Amino acid sequence: MTTAALSVTPEQHGIVRGKGNPPGSLEELNRLLHKNHETYHIFFRPMGGMNHISHSILTCYALGADPKQLQDRYHDEGVSQKPMPPLDMELLEKLDDHEIFSQNMYVKAQYQTFLRFFERKIAASEWKAVVHEFLFSRSRIATRMFCAMFDGLFHPLIHLGLAIEFDLPGLAAEALAQAATNDNSDIEKLFEMCETEALAHDDRSPTSILQLVHEVRASEEIRTAPRWSDLGLKMRNGLVARGGEAFARLAGRFRIAADEDELARRTAEMMSTCAHLCGAAQFPGKKTKIDFFWMHEVTSSLFMSMLAKQRDWISLEDRVLLMERKVRADLAWYACSGSPPLDENFLPNYSNPESDGWSWDDLYKAVVKEHDDGHAAKFIRACKYAEETCEEFENGEWNDYLPVKGDMWLKLARMSHDTTKNTEIDFKWVRFTGFPEAWQRPDLLN
Repeated sequence: MTTAALSVTPEQHGIVRGKGNPPGSLEELNRLLHKNHETYHIFFRPMGGMNHISHSILTCYALGADPKQLQDRYHDEGVSQKPMPPLDMELLEKLDDHEIFSQNMYVKAQYQTFLRFFERKIAASEWKAVVHEFLFSRSRIATRMFCAMFDGLFHPLIHLGLAIEFDLPGLAAEALAQAATNDNSDIEKLFEMCETEALAHDDRSPTSILQLVHEVRASEEIRTAPRWSDLGLKMRNGLVARGGEAFARLAGRFRIAADEDELARRTAEMMSTCAHLCGAAQFPGKKTKIDFFWMHEVTSSLFMSMLAKQRDWISLEDRVLLMERKVRADLAWYACSGSPPLDENFLPNYSNPESDGWSWDDLYKAVVKEHDDGHAAKFIRACKYAEETCEEFENGEWNDYLPVKGDMWLKLARMSHDTTKNTEIDFKWVRFTGFPEAWQRPDLLN
C-alpha cells in the first residue's frame, strides 16, 4: 500500500516548476520519499523539530533538481532525524474510539501508531474522504484535528498541500498523523475565542489584514503578552495566556463572506501581507534577515491557496474557515514575534549586486544546490506562485490591500536566497524578530 501511496508519477510536475529534471530524478525522488516514510520519526526534538525531508525533496524536484541534488537535500536533514518510534498495536486497534483517539493526541511517541491508523483508513477508502472525515466532518475529533493542522508552524497543512499537489495518499497519512501528535500551542483555544468574537459582531465592515497588523502593534496588551523569557512557548504561555482575549477582539474582525470570488481575493491578500512582513521587518545596524516564523506563513500560503480551490471535496464554508484561521494564525505569529515596526520601503528598494538581474530560473538553479532543510526553496516557490496568483487583483479596487506586488515578489525571493546561502541551517533566519535579543547573534553584525 505504501509504495503506491508515495510514488510521484511522470505526469505530476508541480504547480510551480523549473525547466525539467535530468534522467533518474523521478526514480530517486520516489526512493527517498519511501525511505523517509518508513525510517524516520516526523519529529526530531521534544518540542518543535519537524521532519520536512519530503517538503524539501518534492520542492527541489519541482524546481529541477537532479538525482545527486535530491540525495544531498535528503542528507542535509537526514543527519538530524530520529528513528521511527515504536508501534503500539494495542492502541492502534482502539483509535476508532473517539475518546481514546482524543486522549492520545499531542503525544509524539505515538506518531507511528497514528500513521498506521490513517494508512489503514486510506487503504480502505479514498484518501480525500479520510481527510474530510478527520478534518471537516464536524465530529469531535475533526474539530480538534482541524485546529491541530495549524500547530507546528503550519507543517501539517504544508504536508497536506503537497499530498494534494502530487497526489500522494501516503503524505496525507503523514500530515494527519503529524497533526494528531503535534505540540499543543493552545491554538484551538485561540481560534474559539476569535470565532466567538466574530459571530458576536458579524455586521462589521471588512478590515484589511494589514490594518489588523498595525492594530496588533498598537495594542500594548497584545504586543507585550509574549515575552522573550517564554522562549519557544510564546504562543501558548504568552499570547494565548496573557493576551488572548484582546487578540480575539481584534482578530475576530477578520471575516470572509461565503463567496468564491471574495475567498480568492482574500487569499491573495493573505499571501501579499505575509510576504510584506518578511520583507519589512529589519533591525537597524544588523544584516538583512527574514523571520523564521513568518517565513512559514509564506511557505504555507501556497498550499492554503491550493486548499481554497478544492471545490469538489471541501465545502465553501470549510474553505472560508480554513482561510480565516490562517489569517488569524498569521496575526498571532506577528504578535508572538514581538510586533515589530514595518518599513514599507525596504523591499521595494532592495538591492544586492550578487543577485540583481537574476531571473526566477536563476534562483531555482541556485537554491536546489544549497545545503538547507528546504525552507529557502519552499519560500522561493511560494513567492513565484503568489506573484501569479495576486496579479489579477493588483490594479483594481483591491490594489491597496496588497502591500507586495509586481517585481517585489522576485526581490523578496532573491532576498531569501541572498540571506540564507552559504549559511548553516540554524543561522539562515532570525527567530522572533521583534525582540532585540533575537538580533544579538554575532553573525548578524553588519
